[in-house]
Amino acid sequence: MDVTEDIPMPIDRFVYQMEAPVVFGPKHIAGSVVIAVMIAVLLLILFVVVKNKKHSLTLKIVTLFLLGLELAKYSHALITDGSFPVHYIPMQLCSFSLYLMPIVSFTKGKVRAFFLPTAFAVGLLAGLIVLLYPATVLGGEYGWLPFVPNIVPVISFLYHGTMVFFSLYLLFSRNYRPTIADFPKTYATLIGFAVLAMITNAIFGTDMMFLNTGAGNPFQFVLLENGRLAYYGVMLLLAAVLLILPFLPSILASLISSKPKTVVSRQKN
Repeated sequence: MDVTEDIPMPIDRFVYQMEAPVVFGPKHIAGSVVIAVMIAVLLLILFVVVKNKKHSLTLKIVTLFLLGLELAKYSHALITDGSFPVHYIPMQLCSFSLYLMPIVSFTKGKVRAFFLPTAFAVGLLAGLIVLLYPATVLGGEYGWLPFVPNIVPVISFLYHGTMVFFSLYLLFSRNYRPTIADFPKTYATLIGFAVLAMITNAIFGTDMMFLNTGAGNPFQFVLLENGRLAYYGVMLLLAAVLLILPFLPSILASLISSKPKTVVSRQKN
């Protein structure tokens, strides 16, 4: 008989082990703050300290780093589980950076020009959403230590931080300037991605882009209470509202720049 069997576990240790990480909890805040600091420091070093001009090379390196993170996640799953989980199929919203970033970094011409706005908007928006509301990527451990059980959450936070960094680098390096004229094709491309995600869900029973069960989506209640059609309508509207945010500065700038012209024309009249 184990002599420790009747020794009660201290209540604070018991609660700590049973408690799961939550959004806006210590684990979330610490992880997001560290990623934000890393992004800020890297941008400061590249644009202020070393005054980097090799933008094409930098974009390629960042893209390869993102692909490496994804491969590391797949390798971890194969090593620990012995199989490839279906929910790892790269058809989530954030997964589309795996396709968009290489197109922007390694191609030229019309194809790059077409997908560049989507790469910028999806990378910035989807990356920030997950860092601000990481409901599905925090893992099961309450804190960031021990490290081994947190390998996947660490990879996930680095992955989404890399998406944000890539978009900001496009902006600061003047590789891309957001304009509202790019919004329609960006939204259309996103809908195309959503169709691919729905096909994947139908085949594998997954929940890509929250378009099947909506688990982890704060708007899941619409699906549960009002049905799938209403849920898809809300998701389309939500996508349009959120996707326009990266282009909002362009809209404001155009409104500000057009205002003096209106005043001058009135004065002439």
